[in-house]
Amino acid sequence: MSTPVLVDCDPGVDDAIALLYALASPELDVRGVTTVAGNVSLAHANRNAARVLDLAGARDDLPLVPGLTGPVARPARIPDEPIHGEGGLGGLDLPETGRVPVSGHAPGWLAEQALAAPGELTLVALGPLSNVAAMLTLHPEAGPALREIVVMGGAAHCQGNITPAAEFNFFADPEAARLVLESGLPVRVVGLDVTRAALFPLERADRLAALPGAAGAAGTLLRGFVLRYRERFGVAAVPVHDALAVAAVTHPGLLDFESGAATVECAGEVSRGALVADLRRPERTRAVRVALGVDAEGFTRLLADRLAGYADPTATTDRP
Repeated sequence: MSTPVLVDCDPGVDDAIALLYALASPELDVRGVTTVAGNVSLAHANRNAARVLDLAGARDDLPLVPGLTGPVARPARIPDEPIHGEGGLGGLDLPETGRVPVSGHAPGWLAEQALAAPGELTLVALGPLSNVAAMLTLHPEAGPALREIVVMGGAAHCQGNITPAAEFNFFADPEAARLVLESGLPVRVVGLDVTRAALFPLERADRLAALPGAAGAAGTLLRGFVLRYRERFGVAAVPVHDALAVAAVTHPGLLDFESGAATVECAGEVSRGALVADLRRPERTRAVRVALGVDAEGFTRLLADRLAGYADPTATTDRP
């Protein structure tokens, strides 16, 4: 039986790959997509998400709902030179879309969905947690109606990627991240501790890029992502952060989680956005589970298979 999910995102190359992966996964029933400013502005996030949904062949009536244009308590800070490239999708020339975001606002829409299906829905949050925090604040009854929240964000025991202390999503809206992690709701955190350990290599991206249709487009996105990552960091492989968070729902056995309490630093002069996870006494609080181990090869093979499936439904881990 597939798990019904709502996906909140800020596409972004890895968000785009995560959406393609989610829509190709029989383990999931994607009920809707919401957008938030983060890697790109909200306008770009809406446009990119719509074009990726078209690329994936998503049904025309799949809801796409715009959300917050910036953080809940501070000005927006869109990266000046994003590693995601021009427009957020690495300059990939996808066709313009006729898909129109539905009327409404993501926090309220997410709350409506949760309350309409209590205990069923998993919310997968791939960008700054602005929409999720606003939902919990404006509609406090909706949070407990969710099955769980899976968050891509944070760096528990490693350096960040936007500052030494902070991962981008938590840095972009630390107040929202703190609110979600301290909500008492069941939250799983998939952060840089595991995404950096599960790198998608250039040769796999090249093989995908040679395939037709959505598989080839995904490969082209990943190839450009790897090349920009190699130019910046000297490694010919890239963490596909958001896709690993989705894989935490489709294949939870790929990740090892530890339970405890967690919060996010908001006021620190040099530590804004830092994830502070106290995993010493898990028996005292089990609401937050932080991923600290990953089957890297299992994940990259799985992701390659699912993306290759857009061109060939019989694709196996050998192709690519």
